Amino acid sequence: MDQRYSLEGRTAFVTGASRGIGRSIALALAKAGAAVACAARALEEVKSAAAEIESAGGRACGLRLDVTHGAQITDAVKNAEEALGPIDILVNNAGVTLEKKSIDVTDDDWDAVLATNLTSMFHCARAVAPGMIARGRGKIINVGSMYGRLGVPRYAAYCASKAAVDGLTRSLAAEWARHGIQVNCLAPGYMNTDIPRAAMADPDTRERFLSKVPARRLGEPVEAAALAVYLASAASDFMTGQTVYLDGGQTMAW
Repeated sequence: MDQRYSLEGRTAFVTGASRGIGRSIALALAKAGAAVACAARALEEVKSAAAEIESAGGRACGLRLDVTHGAQITDAVKNAEEALGPIDILVNNAGVTLEKKSIDVTDDDWDAVLATNLTSMFHCARAVAPGMIARGRGKIINVGSMYGRLGVPRYAAYCASKAAVDGLTRSLAAEWARHGIQVNCLAPGYMNTDIPRAAMADPDTRERFLSKVPARRLGEPVEAAALAVYLASAASDFMTGQTVYLDGGQTMAW
């Protein structure tokens, strides 16, 4: 494989790494050679992810992190760097969704979604950026969603948060490009993870969902992970400020 795709000697910090896309990304970054700090609220699950990486010969640690608490982010970044070395790659993957009639969305609902899906990404980026700037290199991958582009009923808070991730990505990319830091957004469509999989157990629901996807299938977490490896590697050094939709063509056809 072209050495530009190798992550040997790099350290990654992945939020929401306990399951689904986040866990797949953590495992893929490790397979490409990175040491990986797996962070999420579910401590036993991130420890399991770290153990899987270590059993394959990699270096990893599992950290409990609620990304809605800024102090926890600061502590987790410090602990990750003490265990594995300076962070070269940040994957902002932690997120929540909310399906609810907009007139029923409470202030607390709205604040919780924005705090998790948007504010936490800024806090994590701000925590790792000084070191990246000092070293003259870094990769930040914000996991967005095709819902950041689409208007979807009953998902106002979620759509707003993910659209804002696109804006945050572009702003940070423009500000930090001169320091050798690339900031991009990976925006999945319907993926074969817990929530969509459960919803599509009903054949009618499955047909309704997949009828909107030109590829007529769900994406797989490993496909998102492969794209994350590219965005984390030197192969993408001239790419920054971009939102890449991994959605089977759904945003193209909507």
